Amino acid sequence: MDIQNSKISILVVDDEESIVALLVQYLDSKGYSVTGLTDSREALDLINKTAFDVVFSDLMMPHVNGMDLVKAIRSQKHDTQIIIFTGYASVDSAIEAVQHGVYDYLKKPFHLDDLANILEHAIEKICLKRENLVLQEKIQKMLSQITMFYDISNIIYQVKERKNAIEMLFDTMNESMQLSNVMIAECRSTDDQIDISYASPKAANYKQLFKFTKNSIFNDQNISAHNSTVLTDIGTHFELDGVDITLPKSCNRLIFIPLTYQGTLDGYLIIIENHDNQCPIEDVMSLLKILATQIAPIIGTKETEKKYTQGSSNLDTLGITKELIDAEITRSEATNCPVSIALARLDGSGNQADTTVYKAILQKWRKMIAKLLDSDKQLYWVGTDTLLIMIAGGNSVGLDLHLADIRNELESGIMDPKLRVKLSMAYSIISYPFDSGTTASVIDTLNARLFSNTCELHQKS
Repeated sequence: MDIQNSKISILVVDDEESIVALLVQYLDSKGYSVTGLTDSREALDLINKTAFDVVFSDLMMPHVNGMDLVKAIRSQKHDTQIIIFTGYASVDSAIEAVQHGVYDYLKKPFHLDDLANILEHAIEKICLKRENLVLQEKIQKMLSQITMFYDISNIIYQVKERKNAIEMLFDTMNESMQLSNVMIAECRSTDDQIDISYASPKAANYKQLFKFTKNSIFNDQNISAHNSTVLTDIGTHFELDGVDITLPKSCNRLIFIPLTYQGTLDGYLIIIENHDNQCPIEDVMSLLKILATQIAPIIGTKETEKKYTQGSSNLDTLGITKELIDAEITRSEATNCPVSIALARLDGSGNQADTTVYKAILQKWRKMIAKLLDSDKQLYWVGTDTLLIMIAGGNSVGLDLHLADIRNELESGIMDPKLRVKLSMAYSIISYPFDSGTTASVIDTLNARLFSNTCELHQKS
């Protein structure tokens, strides 16, 4: 943070008129805003009314001495830097003053170069303190917003109507980030088309303009499926797949945040920033990425699930699993508390593993599960390589992050490299009652999503 000299206010106080006149003339020539006083009583009165950035004061003065001015300045709780003048006989007093919050002292007679050097460092200290204050306020604001996002997500997961949950998200973004033009786009499972499914009230006029696919090009730029994309200086026009699109209002930035859940791109959070909203882009992106993790579980491609929910369920053949899920759903209904249910299954490829290797892999995987999953989660091994997880409260975002960490560790090769087996983990998550309404539909949906996720893993490998 650089502060122009004209914005630095300086007070000079000394009962020697020649010193005050010299310093006022010198500091004024450097461009500082400077006030000079020879009466320390006037100085005390002014200090009680006005905050200065820097104060030069003699230590020994009649009526009100330098230490009295120091105490008055410090009582104001400002970041004023105080530099005192002192004669040889009062050096000890000057050192004592430094211990009471004075920045530095100058022994009379002094050179203007020495004064300029001390002043430069005092201003640097002011800048640093103010930068730290701004940073602390910024961090505190971001922490507050992040906490609010997580709180609102817990509330949203309890809202049965998807439309109402999205409206709550839009309200939150408008109130906390002043982002009023927001849309959510969802990917179709049948083709590459991406449709705007929800728009905030102020973004309603934009909804019909954004008809695009996964391969569309906005202003010669592809929209990434993995990272955030920011288009700047849009104005009132942008080009979409070679077609000129006119916006209802001048636009500063277009922001596309991928909504990815369980490794699948389900859509985008789209932000249209007008020129009256100039938040620093790094602040906006950090918060939007956090918010996207909260939105992603709500936005799912429902058509994909329907393809795999026909016929008998592999999971349903395990009677104990049906009983466990049925009991959890009954408890959820009795307490009016949602529940997140996940199914995780070890997956591997490479050389064939014999019984000893297979058991070693399973043992290490189970230890990893126990280490990374919190104790509040109900864990049931419903097969040698299959885990059922249930969490009261419905925090599917946190569960998804935990399972993603486990899969990343498996894929990073933490197992013994001598095994020569490439490991991964397929998993699926649902939130009851939002994704499924009965035990049978929960089981079918879990299997459908698990099958889809397994297929994706094998395609990548």
